[in-house]
Order: sequence, then C-alpha cells, then structure tokens
Amino acid sequence: MVASKLPILLLVSLCSTSSIAYNLLDRPTLKYGTAWKKEKTADLVAKAVKAGFRHIDTACQPRHYNEAGVGDGWVAAARELNLDRTDVWLQTKFSGLTAHDPNNVPYDVNASLEDRVRQSLQKSLENLKTDYIDSWIMHGPEDNWDDHWKVWRTMESAVDEGKVRQLGISNFYSLEDVQWAYAHARIKPKVVQNRFYAESGHDVEIR
Repeated sequence: MVASKLPILLLVSLCSTSSIAYNLLDRPTLKYGTAWKKEKTADLVAKAVKAGFRHIDTACQPRHYNEAGVGDGWVAAARELNLDRTDVWLQTKFSGLTAHDPNNVPYDVNASLEDRVRQSLQKSLENLKTDYIDSWIMHGPEDNWDDHWKVWRTMESAVDEGKVRQLGISNFYSLEDVQWAYAHARIKPKVVQNRFYAESGHDVEIR
C-alpha cells in the first residue's frame, strides 16, 4: 500500500548511537518522465503515482507529450489513494514554436510571443486539471536574447499571479548562457533540465 503522505524527515543512521535528520524538501527527488507515452500516458502515470512517485514531469508539447493524459492519470491515482493536490508535484514546459508539429500547436501561432506563453500555460492548467503549476520550464533557448526575455518576463508574471510556484530552463548547453539567464532574471531559475552525455563530460560545469 502506498502512503497518502510522504514523510517530511528522513533519519539516516550514522552509527549505533547517533542519527541525523534531513528535510526531504532539500534532498534530490526522483521524477517520473512522461515523454513518448502517447495513448498509454494516463494509465502509466496513474501506475507511477500508485507505485510511489510524487513528482511528475511533462510539457505542453503534443509532438512528444500527452499532457492531458498526465492530468487524467495523476487525478485518477490521487482519488484512489486519497491524495491532495499538494501531495503531487507537477512540472511542465513552454515550448517555442519550432519545437512543435506545425499541425498541432497548443497556442495561436499568430499571437505575440508573450501571448503564446500565456496560452501555453492556460492549456497546461486545463490539461493537468489544476489551478497552479509547481514548476514551469522554458523548454529551450529562443533564437535571441530579446525573445528569451519576452518569454521569461511573461513566465515571471505567472509566478507573481500565483499560477506557478517556480521557474526553470531546459536544453541550455552553454554555461555562459545559463549564467547570463540566471544573473539577469528577476525570478531566478531553480531548475536546469538537460540531457547529459559522456561525450560532453556530462556538462559538469553546468550541473
């Protein structure tokens, strides 16, 4: 049986006579990724939550993710396990125009960049059946820094409005770009979500 609440503290024994308490909120977590699961997404997400996963990663990018299926899956599992919304941590992403199948874009391609970001967030909230996102990620760099800041400032506004709890970036493979994005952001990115490869030394400097 899966517990309805995760413990707040983890006690690690150091020897037979002493122990130390760690706050799990400050420790690494294992997140369940949902790319490429297509029509199986809802069932697999529900199984993941029932198996103990509480952090779920997705994206508002129909080409690779079934975000609505993620919403169906976590809600079904939460009902079965009697979980609250706060027991599940949801991360999704804004994906730029070139990241989408031109025939299946989740926002108005003729809208301003800022409006595309807002429309993507609204679609994510609907798909995930929630009124806030725990972590919202810029899925990749824009073509120039002017557009980067249009996206980021709009994302920051969503935090101000209470629709998003934290922000992050993904697929940023230049250390200088990560540093610049961090230094000039009003609300700092708390996540860098990248793929790491042996050929690039696992990008130790970025990590």
